[in-house]
Amino acid sequence: MRGLLLNPIAILLTAACGLAICAAAGWNAHLRELLIAAVTVLLACGLAELPIFIVRRGDQLAMSQAALVGTVVHLFACAVGAAVVLLGYLPLGMSFIVWLLAFYWMTLIALAATFIAAVKQAPNTAKTG
Repeated sequence: MRGLLLNPIAILLTAACGLAICAAAGWNAHLRELLIAAVTVLLACGLAELPIFIVRRGDQLAMSQAALVGTVVHLFACAVGAAVVLLGYLPLGMSFIVWLLAFYWMTLIALAATFIAAVKQAPNTAKTG
């Protein structure tokens, strides 16, 4: 459940820092691209947490595999979002990709922290011998 809070916080902090940097440098922040990238990554994060929820009662092995699948889902969902914008000839500039990458990396850190905590909390039922 912690990941459901960490990802929006990571997106908000990244957007705030990015907007502050753009304002300090006098650059156009491209707010439309920022919002579309934030929604894209937020949806990707929601999809990435589904495998952990599916095996929430599993052991550490199942949780680690679900965490791996979650990071792959996160990557591919963000890539599909970028492909839809680029190949669909939507009127968004390259600033969308810049915002998407910034949000992707920050939410990947938050997802990894969530997944590590989930694997550590899972019971260890490894068989020895």
